[in-house]
Parts: sequence; C-alpha cells; structure tokens
Amino acid sequence: MKFRTTVAAGIAVATAFALTACTGGATTSGGSAADGEIGGEITFQTWSLKNDKFTPYFEGVVAAFEKENPGTTVKWIDQPADGYEDKILQQAESGELPDVINLPPEYAYSLASAGQLLDLGSASKVIDDYVDGGVAAYTYDGIDGSFGFPWYLGTELNYWNKALLAKGGVTETPQTFEETMDAAEKLAAAGIQTISDVPSPKSLQIMVSDGGGTQDVYKDGKFVFNTPEAVAIVERYAELYKAGAISPEALQNAGTANANINNFNKGTVAWATAGPNYIDKDIAVNAPTLLPDVDVTNGFGNPPLFVQGISVSANSDNAATALAFSEFLTNTDNQIEFVKLATGFFPGTKAANEDPSVFAETAQNEMQATANDLAASQMNDARMLGAPQFTEAMETYAKQQIALAVKGDISAKDALDKAVEYAEQNVVG
Repeated sequence: MKFRTTVAAGIAVATAFALTACTGGATTSGGSAADGEIGGEITFQTWSLKNDKFTPYFEGVVAAFEKENPGTTVKWIDQPADGYEDKILQQAESGELPDVINLPPEYAYSLASAGQLLDLGSASKVIDDYVDGGVAAYTYDGIDGSFGFPWYLGTELNYWNKALLAKGGVTETPQTFEETMDAAEKLAAAGIQTISDVPSPKSLQIMVSDGGGTQDVYKDGKFVFNTPEAVAIVERYAELYKAGAISPEALQNAGTANANINNFNKGTVAWATAGPNYIDKDIAVNAPTLLPDVDVTNGFGNPPLFVQGISVSANSDNAATALAFSEFLTNTDNQIEFVKLATGFFPGTKAANEDPSVFAETAQNEMQATANDLAASQMNDARMLGAPQFTEAMETYAKQQIALAVKGDISAKDALDKAVEYAEQNVVG
C-alpha cells in the first residue's frame, strides 16, 4: 500500500471552490458537535481500502462502535483509487459529502477553504492525543482551525554507506545536515560522491530547520522560499558540485522520483533519504550486498511527514456521532491494529508511537529494527512539507532551476527567485 498524497489531485477540488478559497472561506462553528447526542446513521468513506486485507478490520471497528453506542449505524463506503478527487468534488458540490471521510491534507485544505469541514481543533476534546506534526498538517495558513485527525503516517530517515564513509576518512556517521555537508567535502577529496539529488523548496525546509531556523514555502498569501538561508544552502551545494561531491545524475534527474535511492542501491553514493522500511523492503531485495555496510540515522531537523487523515463534514446531520466515530476510529488501540496491516506506516497518536514493536512488522535485518525505532521517535518532530498551494509542477520547476544554480549556470538567488515567480504566476485561488 503506497502513500497516496498527490498535490495535483487537490488542485481539482481547489478549483471548484476557487472563489471561496481566495476570499478566505468559511470556517465552521466548533464546539457544538462534541456536546450533541450520539445516535442515528452516519456515512464513513475510505479511499481504496475495501479488500481482503482491510475489510475485516473496518467491519470490526464499525461493529465495535455500534455496540458501544446503541442506536447508531455506520454505513461504510469505499471509493476506488482512481478518480477519488473527482468523486470528492462531486460529493461536495451536491451536498453529499460523507459524514466521516478519509482525506489527505491537500484535499482537506480545499474543503476546509470552502467551509465544508468541521474544525476538530475546537470540536474535539482529544485533539492533543495526536502527534503534533499530524495535527499541524491539517492546519492551514489563512484558515482558523484544524481539519483532520492524523490516521496513518510516513516519514524519512537518513541512510549511509559506511564502507564509502570509511574509505573517505569519515569515521563517524553524520548526525546533522552541516556534518553531512562537511563529510561530503571530505569524501570528495578522496573521489567519493555523497549526494545524488539537489535540494527542493521542500527539502530546504528540513535543512534550515536542522540549524534551528524556520523556512516556509508559502505564508500570508505569498511564496516565500527564496530566503537568505535557502540561498546559502544552494550555494553550498554549488561549491560541493565543483569539488566532486555531487553525482552528475543529481543534475540530470532533478525532479525525478527516487533518483537518489537508485544511486544508493548501486553503491555509488554515500548518503540517501528513504522511508523507514527501506532496508527490508528495498535494499535486502534489490541490493543485498550493501546490507552489511548500511547505517541509518534520524532525519534532519523537522523531517518530512506524510499523512492520511480522517475529517468530519461540517454539514453532517449527526455531527456528534460523526465526531465520536472519527475519534473512535483513530484512537490509539484502533490505530495500532490498522498499521499492523498497513506495514511501513506509523499511527497518528502520541501514545501509539511509544513502542513500535507493538505494531511494526518483524524486522528481517537488525538495522531495520533500528530504523523502525528511529522513525517512531521522530514522529512529533516531523512536519508536512510545502503547502497545499505548492503544486508538483512548481516543485519540479524549482528543482530544475536549483540544478542550474548547482551547476553554476545561474546564481542561487536567481534560481530561487525564478522559482518563486513561477509559483506566484501559477497558483490557484
């Protein structure tokens, strides 16, 4: 089960609500839902999860909720993977949005902008039980409230080729972004490449945060990722490229998914970032000879957070029941049981992440067990990168401009300024 957050899909919904979104939208009244009477029928919609693996789980959760709350009925519906954004658009336009709905942050943003979702930050008494970064992923610039319970989550870790580090005289695995840049310079002197990707506006957020700063992609209605701190990082990459620390593929494949992973698997670079199940699911399968040489460390600063969540319709006829079910579905026990099935993902509550051995698939390699523990430990530091307004096309264009700066064809400032200008010209709303 791969993670299914696509910015382009969110734009389809955003377009339908463009007038509302651009004028700030309407937020819902908050606390009344929690005080209402639990009863009656609600609809609950998932995204491509009705199958032999997950159906028994959802049927069990629904049955348990109905037993705990006599007089309630939960009608579970599931939509296919393809066309999910179009289906949500149709439901919202016709006033038939399900009471409880599985939404990634981009989709939730579009609906929240149009006043279609309940503010869970005000309505729920258990909002603080969820991981901070997950709650923040459903909190949007210019809209008051939080509009989703974090449900199942992903993140990234740093992976290292210890043999290449040792060959280049780096005896300690880097723990910070600055240490990584210093190691890359040292390894380059020994003819060893460290980096096979160029930074993007999203990854610049992580790099700046590792130094204790903050870096937004979009804020107060403007794209703002062309900061002096970001310029300095791109300039550092340009220096490292001249020194031979960055692979040619980093420039050739700017904007290409998994380019750094492919090179790391070949054993040609010393560093890569990947998800927490990378060792057992990828290296052990596609590059088993690398296994003895792989080390793993936490992601830098505020590492990326990938989120699927549960939202509640602002127009539900049984808002108290919808809220109660969404809290029940995403409580610690039910989240743990879900991610036992959705292997490689992590639950959305703080308590559930305290002991990953309870839910993580049994590690086939020792370093995989370490990766599981590290990923769980960084859930509260992880943050959703970018912004709903920042599209995949904007990200690709920005990386292409940054690649030109790394190569030395344009300045780092010009690259980021051009990327911001492109984003401003192509924003929806």
